[in-house]
Amino acid sequence: MDRVDLLAHFPPGFTPRPEQARLLASLADAIAEALDDPTAPRVFVVEAPPGIGKSHIAMALARWSGDAYLLTSQKLLQDQYEREFGADLQLVKGRDNYLCERYPEARVPTSRGMCRRPRGPLCQCPYARAKAAALAGPIFCTNTSYFATLRHWRADQLRKRRLLIIDEAHNLEAQLVSVFTVAFPPELTKAWFGGPLPRLDAAEAYRALMREHLERLDGQLEALTRALEVMRPSGVPPETFLSIPPSRAEQELMVERESLETALARVRFFVDAEDREWVVRYPPEPGATLELVPLTVASTARELLGESADFVVLSSAYLGHRSALAECFGLEEAAVRSLASDSPFPLAQRRIDYRPVGALSKTSLARLEPALFTEVAAILDAHPHEKGLIHAPSYAAGRRLVADLAGRGPAFSRRLIWVESAQAKTRALDQHRAAATPTVLVSPSLREGVDLPDDFLRFQVVTKMPYPDLGDPWTAARRARDPRWYALETAKALVQAYGRSCRHADDHGLTYVLDRQFERFLAHYRALLPPWFLDAVRAAMRARYPEASSECEDSG
Repeated sequence: MDRVDLLAHFPPGFTPRPEQARLLASLADAIAEALDDPTAPRVFVVEAPPGIGKSHIAMALARWSGDAYLLTSQKLLQDQYEREFGADLQLVKGRDNYLCERYPEARVPTSRGMCRRPRGPLCQCPYARAKAAALAGPIFCTNTSYFATLRHWRADQLRKRRLLIIDEAHNLEAQLVSVFTVAFPPELTKAWFGGPLPRLDAAEAYRALMREHLERLDGQLEALTRALEVMRPSGVPPETFLSIPPSRAEQELMVERESLETALARVRFFVDAEDREWVVRYPPEPGATLELVPLTVASTARELLGESADFVVLSSAYLGHRSALAECFGLEEAAVRSLASDSPFPLAQRRIDYRPVGALSKTSLARLEPALFTEVAAILDAHPHEKGLIHAPSYAAGRRLVADLAGRGPAFSRRLIWVESAQAKTRALDQHRAAATPTVLVSPSLREGVDLPDDFLRFQVVTKMPYPDLGDPWTAARRARDPRWYALETAKALVQAYGRSCRHADDHGLTYVLDRQFERFLAHYRALLPPWFLDAVRAAMRARYPEASSECEDSG
């Protein structure tokens, strides 16, 4: 068997920690076996607690391969890779993330830049340069959604590489579902269909409806292209017109054209995918967005993982048993090998403090919120000089929590940073890191992809168990298909939230859990949780119920 030395490719300037060295040694053995035996597994699942340094492991693998796709779940994590390893990788994002150089004063994104206008030149704008560098470079780094979109609709651009690494792979199913979802926002359905689409009982009924509209939508796309053409006044040379930044009206038309192009591609996929199950998501509120959502992505994931690279590494804090993972991604269980690391951090540095205020659910939340808010206020009082994070149950519940705490006095209101949307995360995190005062972030969307080491986070509050929302038709259908999936998604979200509190060997953080459903979940699904997390759970239960420690050992 040929020796594979991954440690020799560890990112320069960094020293591998013992846990990183052990995981890399196990991966080296697994890769060597696969090189020697064509029947050996070539999909490797790497599970390691937050703070282990999985990005360094990913970079060692990518550098060893010399020919890798490296995918992250969020653009925030792409930025983190670029900050730490920028010289070693070639990073590309979607067009909207780059500005057109032809109009430096106007700040026009490349998606609406000169080369995207009618008769625009084939130019090497920042997006085109970044994409070309990534396609030609040894480590193509992007986010999973961008890669999956490119892989499905522009597969000819992505050659098969030696290695595919998917970081934060616990999000892979959700991201693939999102990529293939067909969405019809109300403002666009008015432009495309003349008004809201009808409410039909099943996805199959929408398939018949969409077949009828495809030809007309193609005509609509041509009409948008012609409308863009006539934006140039007659008698004005193209080069003169193109030298002027696009007007707001022209940019709006370009956005509508791109939206329709994207929607048409997904509509065709939906119409042709009669062998797949789809779910209709169409909230009853006026002006709601209709979404047609694939129930599972097993066949899509199988193609992406099998055709993108010779070896695949799926990395996360926790992904669950390989049998469930293989089923979700359309793989044979024997084709998957799992490698896991324990937490190197002592329990004292990553404690859980369990303070149940009641069993929080959709029906009980309103009744229990006063007690929940009071407990959160008490926790803030206990940490007057430390920065923290409150995981809200939802945006609506988070707004109520912030309003209640602000009403308790300026000492609370001055500390709180409310993250009103997923898009606002970057700005809020920057504000939190820069603040000289002990600020506290409040959001339902900061359970993962957030690095707040040391004094940036000394305590956090899990207000409610992160069960997926059964009010969402897709979630309800997915759970009905596989009840294990629902429990596993909850376990993964809980582990991700816990992982914000201790980021390295010298760090420490305290996690408060306020939902009594925590105990119920442990009683039924303890086997789903990783051992290093259960160590902290047992200590928390012993502290909460010292008189019944043996019983808590059984339930926790």
